[in-house]
Amino acid sequence: MSFSHQITEESVRKIDVAGMADAIAGMGSHITDAVSLVNAALKNAKLPSKDSVENIVVAGLGGSAIGGDLVRSYLLPKIATPLTINRTYALPGFTGAKTLVIVSSYSGDTEETLAMYDDAKACGAQIVCISTGGALMKRAQESGNPFIKLPTGFQPRAALAYSFVPILLLLDAMGFTSGEEANLAGTATLLTSLAERYGPKNGSNLAVKLAEKMQTRSPVIYSASDFLDTVNLRWRGQIQENAKHVAFGNVLPEMNHNEINGWDHPRSAPDSLMAIFLRTSDENERVAKRFAILREVLQERIVFVEEIQAEGNTPLERMFSLIALGDWTSLYLAIIEGIDPSPVPVISTLKKKLLE
Repeated sequence: MSFSHQITEESVRKIDVAGMADAIAGMGSHITDAVSLVNAALKNAKLPSKDSVENIVVAGLGGSAIGGDLVRSYLLPKIATPLTINRTYALPGFTGAKTLVIVSSYSGDTEETLAMYDDAKACGAQIVCISTGGALMKRAQESGNPFIKLPTGFQPRAALAYSFVPILLLLDAMGFTSGEEANLAGTATLLTSLAERYGPKNGSNLAVKLAEKMQTRSPVIYSASDFLDTVNLRWRGQIQENAKHVAFGNVLPEMNHNEINGWDHPRSAPDSLMAIFLRTSDENERVAKRFAILREVLQERIVFVEEIQAEGNTPLERMFSLIALGDWTSLYLAIIEGIDPSPVPVISTLKKKLLE
């Protein structure tokens, strides 16, 4: 029986006990809600001046950090100030009084992020915090740092809008970019329409078909390094966390200088792997030519290649159109395997052992 015949709202609900499908479908409304809560939080906040900031560091891990990654990728052509995402216990050596450190932890209790907050304070950096609460909110309140409070009840990876929008609108409010609220409104509208297309009411949609093809293969995600590098990372992370299914990826042109030569071995690779190309009209014309050559190289080796084109009228819409498809694909891959996409037992075990 084809997997696509098994997808219904009832079959998804039966396995998706914690409602990951609802979270994915609601991303458009999450963006709209996040805009409102950020505007309210920043209305009377005393923010650092743009002129006092020489570099920006987003301090966070996992689902809380990827919002910063997306902002970095999205703003790369627009922003002149260096923006770094830091995923460890200590901040970069350049952190100082002219550094804006945006500390993001959905739970507010991530140990690495709290260590980075303490490091930022010791460095005399300018700090803004984003969280649902926890120890991070307590530290921010005690030190008088601007604080953006997020709604509770989501897995961090399902709260992508709430990690992305606050950082983007904070930088907009400080003058590093402009017009982003209108871009977010268009993106929210597009995501709502894509939820109808990819949702379980339409059991034969593209996300279902991609999940079916991945069932017996590990996906290798390829994209341009410009603009889509974080979308590539999001695809991999969602497939790994939601479907508990291994996924790999790389970016062009870099992979043309090394990884492209690795597809000859093992000889079983075409049976166990598939390539997914994430494409957009924003990509460099030389990268487009490289994609065409890469397709030829892979197909000569009988590797299955799926090519996906971004949708939307703006760069932000195109970015999130691909994110939406990846999120839905990861959900359906979990459903086909009979796996509740929300729990991440191996990560939970790791955290428990670190506390021992």
